[in-house]
Amino acid sequence: MNSINSAGRPSTVDLLVDTERGAAAGALAGFAASAVMNGFQSMVSPLVSPSGGGAPPATEQAADRFALLAAGTRLDEGDRPQGGNAVHYVVGTATGALYGALAESYPAVTRWQGLAFGLASATLIDQIAVPLAGFARPPWRYTLRTHLYGYASHLVFGFVTEKLRALLREKLEQGRLVRRNSITTEDIAVPLLLGLANGQRTFTPPATVTIAAASSGLALEGTPLAILNSRWAGALLGAAAVGEYFMDKQPGIPARIAPAGLAGRAVGGALSGAAAARPGKAVLAAGVGAAGALASAYVSYRVRMTLARALGRDRPVAFAEDALALVGSVLVASYAAARQKQVDRREPARFGPGS
Repeated sequence: MNSINSAGRPSTVDLLVDTERGAAAGALAGFAASAVMNGFQSMVSPLVSPSGGGAPPATEQAADRFALLAAGTRLDEGDRPQGGNAVHYVVGTATGALYGALAESYPAVTRWQGLAFGLASATLIDQIAVPLAGFARPPWRYTLRTHLYGYASHLVFGFVTEKLRALLREKLEQGRLVRRNSITTEDIAVPLLLGLANGQRTFTPPATVTIAAASSGLALEGTPLAILNSRWAGALLGAAAVGEYFMDKQPGIPARIAPAGLAGRAVGGALSGAAAARPGKAVLAAGVGAAGALASAYVSYRVRMTLARALGRDRPVAFAEDALALVGSVLVASYAAARQKQVDRREPARFGPGS
């Protein structure tokens, strides 16, 4: 999976690329495993009747605490189950991403088909972190049946996460080994993720991709997108992104689903996707990026309106959206740049000097 340098260790670029691939596979697996875990608990809970001490679920308490810190108000009773479910999926996705990243450098974390990961998750999150955060009573105040229910749920989570992570990681590795003219998982995933970020913010993904191209290189020389290699282009798009963050919080700004907003996001998604694509896949990536941006614009608009109503304020949701678009764009753009560095280093070794 990793190429080995002269010291017998994988290179830094290879480790970075593989770690990001592992984190992505783990995040997707963790999200799906969270859904499976929910289904398992729905089936088993009526049979086991775990004791919660009459308190709301920890996930609902966490969502309520977040709303209080972010907006200064608590969630309505009707919004708490949805907020708790969102916390459940966020934690599951983040935990899966961390697990997938660790599995690249420390394969021992995957032992027992992911059951060790499930045991660790139950212990560190349910038994330690949740009580320390004040979302549950100390572990010794719950019945043995409740503890067994919690551990069983996390064993399911760990097992499903590992199986899906391994499958996704295998698909990503197969995609790396196919011929240049084949369409791989990454040829769809990279522009799609940039497009999804573009649906939230018009200039952030183009700015991060341009900065990556100017600093690290994305093999844009000799293409119509070669202008993105300019540091001036990165500076201008970066300034536009900062300006958009400010204008987004102002009253009277047209909705992102207005024709002008959709057009700008589609163009940004196409530009970002094409620039981050592998050589020969720019047209495909542009289409995927534009489609992702349009879909994300509608979905993120509805989500933002719903969360703003639940919190009673729009600004905390807007800042969270800024952070999501920025972090997501930076991660994907840095991955595309590292992948290109990996290719640039391997190509001379493959063909030899003078070939």
